[in-house]
Amino acid sequence: MTHNILVPLDGSRSAQKALEHACLMQRADGGTLHLLHIVEPPVAVDHLGAQTGSTPLDYTPEKGHEKGESLLQSAWSQVGSPSSEVHFHVEDNPPGRPERTIVALAEALDIDTIVMGSRGLSDLKGLVVGSVSHKVSHVAHCTVITLHVPDAEPGDAPVR
Repeated sequence: MTHNILVPLDGSRSAQKALEHACLMQRADGGTLHLLHIVEPPVAVDHLGAQTGSTPLDYTPEKGHEKGESLLQSAWSQVGSPSSEVHFHVEDNPPGRPERTIVALAEALDIDTIVMGSRGLSDLKGLVVGSVSHKVSHVAHCTVITLHVPDAEPGDAPVR
């Protein structure tokens, strides 16, 4: 049985733990891993740029994709097996909607399981805005496994 597993990665510890778990699943059942990074352009730090939400002048989508590819390569090199079948996907994010990108790619690739980390939002904040993993688990057409890393602090900044 071919098992397609999608792992969204943002550089956080919980996402890395999700990749480790997905690698164990792949080794046990075979199949293909699909690693996804969703590019979110940085916000400019100068006063006018920060006020308008624009990107820095030196930012290009190509730079975002290169950084995403590098993040995926780095994460894979830490836990992946050279004999495993793996594909890297770097996608642009519709503003504030990474869950849509994850679910759309899962459908397009006929994914059987999405394995993703939880950023550990507090209960109150999670109720108000909801986490990406929570939203994906409610709308995905396939099994979604969310891993919570207890030592990750709520809102833990991605490791980059």
